[in-house]
Amino acid sequence: MRTIYLIVLFVLIILFSIAIYMIEVSLVQTNISTTTTYSNTSKTHIIQEANTTIIVQTFKPATTTTMSGGNVTLIVVVDNDPDPSGLLESAWGLSILIETSNGYILFDTGPSPAILKHNLMELGINPEQIVAVVISHLHGDHTGGLPCILKAHPDIPVYVPGKDSSYLAPEIRRYGGRPVPVYNTTRIIEGVYVLGELYGPPWEESLLIISDKGPILLVGCSHPGIVRIVQEEINFTGTPPCLVIGGFHLLGYSYSECEKIAEKLIDLGVGKIAPIHCSGGTIKEVLGKLYPEHYLCAHTGSIIRI
Repeated sequence: MRTIYLIVLFVLIILFSIAIYMIEVSLVQTNISTTTTYSNTSKTHIIQEANTTIIVQTFKPATTTTMSGGNVTLIVVVDNDPDPSGLLESAWGLSILIETSNGYILFDTGPSPAILKHNLMELGINPEQIVAVVISHLHGDHTGGLPCILKAHPDIPVYVPGKDSSYLAPEIRRYGGRPVPVYNTTRIIEGVYVLGELYGPPWEESLLIISDKGPILLVGCSHPGIVRIVQEEINFTGTPPCLVIGGFHLLGYSYSECEKIAEKLIDLGVGKIAPIHCSGGTIKEVLGKLYPEHYLCAHTGSIIRI
């Protein structure tokens, strides 16, 4: 009898694991409506160092859109930490918008099309303005908002890790998108690259922007390790990033473990470090206490101009 109970328990654990996995890779449907616009920013502070100026701003709604003031503009569209103004919705997930001269690129989409839609509307961004989507990895808190973009912009390229593309490609095609598997570092447009996949698990890719202040590195959850990803960027460009932002996957790590990781990033020459999403509070505490000149606090609604 004891053996039977153990077998039943084992089967239930397997079924539960499969269910969780399917939830993570699932996509949710939504509808798209008209968008609003925004202008003007408030609560501005400037962080300066020898070769880099990073301006961090929060926005307020207005009637026109202005996105000037820096070579590269990043907007944290979705993050766990809330928007202090209360205008944007936060959720466990990640989505960062990058402004380029050729249109917007969206790095990850958060967990929900409804949240992504709401936040883009508040920011004054029409999904049709987004020319490409880069998905760091297949988990639902990074892919869930995809239908919001795909329904508004048919045939948009969606760059996904090549070795896990079979999981995401059918859903991307279902909503009208064009999956682009990435195995090695790939140029999207001038100055913007998908940094080739690394294994965590799962397979994960990052986004690299070449700015006049230096490389900017966007990471999803850093399942392969944040230090390893930064080293991969340095191997490709020959220069450490002036900014690394995204999920560092350090939630639950001890203070000493986070201290060692922070020290390695600094030793590699990283300029500003903005841990969000799954990074956890400890790495923020370590950076703020030991390396305040390198720590960049970001959250839902942060606008970063470099």
